[in-house]
Amino acid sequence: MSKSKKRIGIIVGIVLLIALTVLICYFLFTKKEENNLLFDDNATVGIMPGVDIDARRQELQNILDKSMIAFSINTSPVFLNGTSEGNLLIENPGNNAKLIQVSIRINDTDEEIYASKYLKPGTYIQAAKLDKVLEKGSYNATAYFSAYDEETTEFIGQVGAQLTITVQN
Repeated sequence: MSKSKKRIGIIVGIVLLIALTVLICYFLFTKKEENNLLFDDNATVGIMPGVDIDARRQELQNILDKSMIAFSINTSPVFLNGTSEGNLLIENPGNNAKLIQVSIRINDTDEEIYASKYLKPGTYIQAAKLDKVLEKGSYNATAYFSAYDEETTEFIGQVGAQLTITVQN
């Protein structure tokens, strides 16, 4: 084979390799994954005519308010000893519109050491004694807030907050 035919073969090979590389890069970088979603061609972007936007916002806000549980608690209450009151500072805010009941449990043992009665919106417990006597020390605990509909008393849901309870003596 002559030198010129070898050169032509090498050049053609390089050109084909470059063309193949360009095609592969094009498909890799321009192809978008669609996850097999088929969008309706008949759909129009925007808000449906005749919809009161403020009424829609208020409706969505009411749904959101019903699904959220508001509360406040001291995350590091201190008790002078195992039988004294401590500064729990449990609050059911006035804007909550739910009854709440609080149960405090020690994390390691899941033992309930405090249970409140129901709190109406806009009420709080500043200080309280624990239902179980604890020895001197620090305890990791969780305060569980159970929420109930104010009118029907139907259970809505439960949230928790981590606490570190300190008993000084």
